[in-house]
Amino acid sequence: MVHFRTNDITEVTSEIQEIAERANGREWITISPWVDPEHLPEISLLRRIFSGRGSKVPEVTWVPAVGNEPAQFGLLHARGANAHGILADSDAVIPPTWIKVSDHSKRGLLFGVHPDTTPGQVVDFAVAASEVLADVPTDDRWVAQVSTVAR
Repeated sequence: MVHFRTNDITEVTSEIQEIAERANGREWITISPWVDPEHLPEISLLRRIFSGRGSKVPEVTWVPAVGNEPAQFGLLHARGANAHGILADSDAVIPPTWIKVSDHSKRGLLFGVHPDTTPGQVVDFAVAASEVLADVPTDDRWVAQVSTVAR
């Protein structure tokens, strides 16, 4: 797990670069804001199952390109449909070379990531977009988790 602040993204960008270089189809990274425990929402199991929206704490998942498949950037959030429009009207600049794949109220926003995108651009947009779509207070503290599945 990598804890980082918005003014020092070196460690998290290194993790993304290493995952991209391995491109083994078994790893990804998840980035989310650190949220003060007193601001964490309490959600019942029924609400989680039947709600048409994602988590109030945004969660970004970046998956590297593998073979002919481009890297993907997914963002789960609780703002409902049209997250793409909300971001387009905000200061969170959507990288112009990325392609919107889907924008769903429960499954989130998904982009195909252009191969020339740098790890720094991934992290910068993850932070900016999450700040816009968060339904809880955020600050400059973030958490990244590298996940791996066995094959």
